[in-house]
Amino acid sequence: MTAHDDVEMYIQMFEATAIREAWPEDEWARLLAPLLTGEAQRAYFTMTAERSRDYGEVKKEILSRVGLSPICAAQQFHDWEYRARQPARAQAAELTRLAQHWLLTGGPPAHKVAERVVIDRLLRALPRALRQAAGMRNPTDLDELVEAIELAEAAQHREVGERAPPFPRRVVQERRSPEGTQRPVSRPAVPGPQDEPMPTEPPRSPGRTWLAGCSVHNPPPEAPRAEVHINSRPFIALLDSGSGVSLKQPNVLPPRTGSRARLVITCVHGDTRHVPARRVTITATPGSWPVEVGILKDLPVPVLLGRDWPGFDQLLTSSTQPASLAGNRRRRRSARRPRRRPALLTSDSPRGESRV
Repeated sequence: MTAHDDVEMYIQMFEATAIREAWPEDEWARLLAPLLTGEAQRAYFTMTAERSRDYGEVKKEILSRVGLSPICAAQQFHDWEYRARQPARAQAAELTRLAQHWLLTGGPPAHKVAERVVIDRLLRALPRALRQAAGMRNPTDLDELVEAIELAEAAQHREVGERAPPFPRRVVQERRSPEGTQRPVSRPAVPGPQDEPMPTEPPRSPGRTWLAGCSVHNPPPEAPRAEVHINSRPFIALLDSGSGVSLKQPNVLPPRTGSRARLVITCVHGDTRHVPARRVTITATPGSWPVEVGILKDLPVPVLLGRDWPGFDQLLTSSTQPASLAGNRRRRRSARRPRRRPALLTSDSPRGESRV
């Protein structure tokens, strides 16, 4: 190999020679090594001894160093443009070479080739934020890509809810009278009819942060609970507004065989643990979202739902809202004597209401 040789063409020529001369394939890496120069030679000698004996690994490493990995080939394939002053046959061969590196590296079956095309097209159609979030998880198949997109969408949905802009104020522009005309005398504005709260309406309760202690070691008895469905199975979950992650016991849903997903949790006592994690779909009244939950063996409750589930705030509000004993039933008015309704003096805060 010389500095002017095309690395890929040189490797193809070596393989054709090895097949013609019937060299043992397990000797190809040892025979190729002394012939390499430049970047290809540096790629070979940076490999471990075990990998350098595998010709497939050596070829993959060399092509990656010169920008011919499947990811680079896919990018070059989409960036390819036709050049009018160059032979069309040579350009078609170049485009074919990029497509083969992108789609046929590793000898995948036909359905995997089609899946690579679908993954690439789906990634390019995503908005930039979703594409970056999904690409960071490095999905290897279409199912992993879809799960990555769903998780990114759920996170964006929660961020939008937390950063909702305030209701815009209405600006009333004063009308000006034409010059030379007498301005009408303004009359005091008469307040229109306003809705008064019914006597049976329950008072509004401010949001409450549950779990002042540590739910991992000792959950407080007053913490709210709600029914949720995890992968279509019903459970009673403890709602922990002080937790940024969701947890469950191993007997609820065991971890998948061979899964290496881990989750780091730290309680208020400084106890940090690395626990297994599993991706599940949690469904409740607000909706259904996928989330990764940690599997904790000594968790005192079957399921602990944290703020990482997008519908947590709405579920907590509905679970802690005090119920009215009277409900929305209408009271019958007496026909003999009209009932006097209380007048309210309102202020900016609901606590500032007083009756006269």
